[in-house]
Amino acid sequence: MTDLPTVQGLIDAHKAAMDLFDSSPQEIWDYPSDEAEAIDDQLNKTAWALCSYRPTTIEGVHLKATYMMSSDTFVGDEDHDPQFTHAQLVSGFLPALAA
Repeated sequence: MTDLPTVQGLIDAHKAAMDLFDSSPQEIWDYPSDEAEAIDDQLNKTAWALCSYRPTTIEGVHLKATYMMSSDTFVGDEDHDPQFTHAQLVSGFLPALAA
């Protein structure tokens, strides 16, 4: 069984939230609004969901890692630090604890 659909779904949700954030008019960020808060909440929820999901297959690990390495949310850029610590990022790739 593969977890690729789950990983891809989490990636797609984060991409959609990023697209919404990037396409939002600057005015909603200049003056705090419910719309800006909702967009920011969605972006954070999708980033945390992807970061914390522990893939069950090596293919899922590769898909998740490839996407995360290409996203400023997870690796930062010259102007911004990443949203997650190294420990948070690594924990999302560790095997789940046995029940």
